[in-house]
Amino acid sequence: MLGVPPLPFDERIGGSVMVVEKRPGDGPITIMTSGVSRIETESGERVELAVEVVDGQQGAAFVALRFVCDEIAMNRRVPPVLAPWRNGTPFLKGTAISALVVSPSRWGASFDEIRGEGGKLVGYVRTLRMLTDGEAAVVSERGWDALVAAVGSVDALLDVERAER
Repeated sequence: MLGVPPLPFDERIGGSVMVVEKRPGDGPITIMTSGVSRIETESGERVELAVEVVDGQQGAAFVALRFVCDEIAMNRRVPPVLAPWRNGTPFLKGTAISALVVSPSRWGASFDEIRGEGGKLVGYVRTLRMLTDGEAAVVSERGWDALVAAVGSVDALLDVERAER
């Protein structure tokens, strides 16, 4: 995936989910899981997770991944696509980030879909976006595309130190 070798983190989520960093030349730093898809979910859906961040904010991505992995492991619930999970208060210290939403990736189906033998669809890579409450409100009320249009591009949502919108 993404055509570059993974750089594994030393720490694992829940002791078994590996987290890797990828630095594609044509996109932002992407932090991904390997092993979440082994956890059974109520829906039966198998997912791995990805988060895009600017350099130096890999720890923020790890926090977001841990939050969603815990939700999957404890409640067997996968994050819904394009429906924000809102926290009400920031979950990243010193930031306005208080929500997560799964959006399509910038890479399309070749990244978003996990295919097994014979090309059979066996799961998904869900790209998490870390949002402020105001951004999550826009997604809830008008949709993901409206938020991207309002901020100019998905890249405007990468820096977790951005101000509340």
